[in-house]
Amino acid sequence: MSQGQRKACLLGVCALVIAAAAGLGFLRGWAAYRNRDINKNTYFDLPADPHTEDPLLYMNEDYTVQDGFHSNLPIVILSMEGEPAHYKEFDEAGNETVLGTEPYIKGHISVIDGGTFNNRITDRPAAQSELLIKKRGHTSYNFDKVQYLLKLKTADGLDNDVDILGMGAHDSWILNGSMADKSMIRNYLAYRISSEVSDVTPDSQFCEVIIKDGDRYVYQGLYLMMETVTRDVNRIPIDSFHERNLYTSYIIRRDRFTHFDRMLDTGRRLLGLSDEWIGLKYPSEERITDSALHYIEKDFSEIEQIVYSDREDVFGLYDKYIDVDSFVDYFLLNEYFGNYDAGMHSTYMYKNAGEPLKIGPVWDFDQAMNNYAMEEMKTESMAFQERPFFDRFTKDIRFVDELQARYAVLQRSALSHDHICDVIDETTAYIRSAREREWYRWAADYYDDSMKNRHNYYLLDYLDEDNMLVSRFNDNYDQEIYNIKTYLYKHGRAMQTELRRLEKLTVYDTSVRGENKLFLLIVMVLFFMPSVLIIRKD
Repeated sequence: MSQGQRKACLLGVCALVIAAAAGLGFLRGWAAYRNRDINKNTYFDLPADPHTEDPLLYMNEDYTVQDGFHSNLPIVILSMEGEPAHYKEFDEAGNETVLGTEPYIKGHISVIDGGTFNNRITDRPAAQSELLIKKRGHTSYNFDKVQYLLKLKTADGLDNDVDILGMGAHDSWILNGSMADKSMIRNYLAYRISSEVSDVTPDSQFCEVIIKDGDRYVYQGLYLMMETVTRDVNRIPIDSFHERNLYTSYIIRRDRFTHFDRMLDTGRRLLGLSDEWIGLKYPSEERITDSALHYIEKDFSEIEQIVYSDREDVFGLYDKYIDVDSFVDYFLLNEYFGNYDAGMHSTYMYKNAGEPLKIGPVWDFDQAMNNYAMEEMKTESMAFQERPFFDRFTKDIRFVDELQARYAVLQRSALSHDHICDVIDETTAYIRSAREREWYRWAADYYDDSMKNRHNYYLLDYLDEDNMLVSRFNDNYDQEIYNIKTYLYKHGRAMQTELRRLEKLTVYDTSVRGENKLFLLIVMVLFFMPSVLIIRKD
């Protein structure tokens, strides 16, 4: 073999090695993505309620509780200086209109959690604090059963970080108990399952709330004590704000207009291309500087421009600006649970300085899992691909491929139907007595559809495609749980097919295989060029 032939063969071998290394690297990267770790569940297993007596034994007809009242759940006792005010209304678009009334009133909270599953209102509190308290919620704001936002305070009026039910010390908490969900488990189920997937899922624990009114203890219902969405080492762990920093870490929320967040002048909003507002959650209104505010608006607007660019070479850069994994998980979790309010409303995103934009945590599942008031949710189709940002990402074959791969992994773990049913059964057994008391307390308002109670949440009758009236009335708890399980089973199976159909609707290919087309062409040229040279020389 001549020296030229040896060189040609060497070049060919090198080309083969390069091609093999590129292919192996791609396969390893793809396998790592498909099987990336499922986050350790921060929730604990719930023991079944051990009590066997009548759950209403210590409740009076006026919903006051007697001295012998006890619960296997933690008990939260609230005392307030008056009643939380109605301080806002909503226009036809659902935007807030503040009435000028001070929303917060003073109060006190005692949390009883002896760890014995036999908590009593006379027990020594595990935690307590002065507080400021107000009503919260959007759809649920005017429901008869009030939800609360708590700001814990010291006697001197300073922020008071208190560890509530082992969820970490903080001064800001939510008592979530929406009348939209008769099962009382939709939010807990979604948060618990999501905590196995995303490490920024809010912690939550069931509790029963008692309102202390003088010497009277009035039963308020079954609630979730929850973390708020804010910056903290145990919540969203981004860098704290310092006005001297050139780059600002931030948390934002896509939602309706509100007077309680700074509304941002983002690019698509200014151009009239977005119906939703972007509100700034962190840094706070009190701390944000003009320069930091300008930076956040400019930074997010640049991301919007890339995501919605008509130029494929610009759109193809989106993975440099957003954390694709977080967007994939957010899509799958909300789609699986049928949480179609997300994406447009109550949609949080955050960005640590120098890092890509992430989406999350998931939030507000009251109307998910076939609990939309107007009509039945369609189990056989998907809708989350129509939400802002996702209406662009799902046009890219790479993003759709990653949805398919990740969903295949989650179906064997967090979103396995057997696992979902186990968590549902465990949860309903844990709250067995508490849900009996909840339904006793609010049953009339759950089901009284007279005009006087029309402000509460009802699943309305509707006409189906055959013009037949479909009634969605349900006054049986076990049937409500069955409806949730059935919806998740059918929709979870349908998602496999629907994710494959999404691939047919893609118009871009920013995947590694797409980017490798030119590379593979170069490799082929390098591989065959020595042979051409040898032939020409001969």
